[in-house]
Amino acid sequence: MLFGRTLFKHDKKRHSGREILESHLNRYILALSIVLALILASHIVSLTALRQGAHDATAINMSGSQRMLLQQMSHAAHDYAEDGSPELRENLRASIKLFETSHYELIRFGEDDAALQAIYSEGENSIHTKVLELINNVNWVLVDRRNTSAALEAIEYEASGPLANRLGEAADAFEAQANKRAEWLGTIQTYTVLALVLTIVAEVFLVFWPAHKIMIRAFKTLDQQHSEAQATLKRLSNFSAVASDLFWETDLQGKLIYAEGTFLQKLQGGRNSLVGCNYLDIIQFDEENSEIMTNAVQSAASYARVRGIFTDVDGQTYHMDMAGAPCFDDKGRITGYIGTSNDITAQVEKQEEVRKLAYSDPLTHLANKRALEERLPTMLAEASNTAPLFILALDLDGFKAVNDTYGHGAGDEVLKVVAARMKAIVRDSDLTVRTGGDEFFIVCSTSPSRLAVEGLALRLKRKLSEPYGLSTGHRVRISTSIGIAAAPYDCMGEGPLLHAADMALYEAKRCGRNQFRFYEDLGPFVVDEQAMA
Repeated sequence: MLFGRTLFKHDKKRHSGREILESHLNRYILALSIVLALILASHIVSLTALRQGAHDATAINMSGSQRMLLQQMSHAAHDYAEDGSPELRENLRASIKLFETSHYELIRFGEDDAALQAIYSEGENSIHTKVLELINNVNWVLVDRRNTSAALEAIEYEASGPLANRLGEAADAFEAQANKRAEWLGTIQTYTVLALVLTIVAEVFLVFWPAHKIMIRAFKTLDQQHSEAQATLKRLSNFSAVASDLFWETDLQGKLIYAEGTFLQKLQGGRNSLVGCNYLDIIQFDEENSEIMTNAVQSAASYARVRGIFTDVDGQTYHMDMAGAPCFDDKGRITGYIGTSNDITAQVEKQEEVRKLAYSDPLTHLANKRALEERLPTMLAEASNTAPLFILALDLDGFKAVNDTYGHGAGDEVLKVVAARMKAIVRDSDLTVRTGGDEFFIVCSTSPSRLAVEGLALRLKRKLSEPYGLSTGHRVRISTSIGIAAAPYDCMGEGPLLHAADMALYEAKRCGRNQFRFYEDLGPFVVDEQAMA
């Protein structure tokens, strides 16, 4: 008890409640280990006693049976000597074998006992010596049953005299040995049980009772710390709700084990739609952000400003901005990550809208000159002799007359319809551009053949020549001239390729308009500025 009080005072001064619990838990474990060890020892002693008892019982039974086997063998010898039938011969052989086997087994059983060794092996009157003589006489009967009177007399003598008496002495010795062993094992078991009882009593007074009092005090400390932790957690939760849309924690495999925040209100399943999921299964990262995440996890480092796309159970996508830091246990081993995420979907959509405005024509919503300048170099880099890139330059014939006659509002109406007709004809993968006024470009991204481009030009010329209805009720007709250039056949580089398409367009206008020309088909000519008007 004094030891327990002193130890508690020491712990109270130097250790936290958790450390106190861990310390005394170790003592509980030690005490229980001692009890279990003693119980195991008692069990082992009991098993040993059972096994030894079975062993001794076998030896006693076998020793007692030897005298009966001796009598049976004597009778079998006399019967065979008188009759000589094969059946009696086999009966005698079986008696010899059983008696001999039991004899050697009993010798093995008595190896550890000096008294038994003396009875079986020492002197001319030993059981082993007499058994050998007996077996020789029995074998003589088997060999020559007509001259066996002396052998039969010797067998009968031993069966009713000296050998039978010695076998009785052996049976008594085996019984004495068994009693001695049982007494010894019983003593050991008694002392083991006594040690177990004393150990339990000592542990109750020296370990369990002092530890019980210590743990009561430690639990009070833990309760106080728990209350403080709950208050801190509440403050952190309130802070996280203000600081970010989502506060989360993952295990080492990336499975979400905690989620809290206003973002959960947007999800149909709430917290249940996140907790238990692996963030790699519900958030997609591009190559750059995926590399940042991979490097951070591999080096157990923090990361910030990592963007990914989250898809909920309804298929709704959200753009998320994430920041995380590794968590470690008391031994410095990483256990997972903790971090915050913010829904930046509105911001990304606004940025995309701004980007579209910067790269699209406000009137027709086609790509503008800036988009052409930015995308054309990439598309040219992919062009080759087997996969050429075709660019079509288009100019509306007679569009100036529409503006002059009906006003620029009517001209804008026509341009919108032209753009819609062009988008209905070209492929989604093609780049359709309005560079200004009534000037357009089409870049075929998947490198069709010349024949396919000719078909596209014919469809454009035919479709764009159809009448246009104005909001004023008037109907106007215009046509289009098209110039076509190809990379790398005609030239490479953005400027030369656009110039080549313009030259082909000029040739189409010069030759009467409402037609198309390929740059590679052109010969030397002089630009007529009036024809281009």
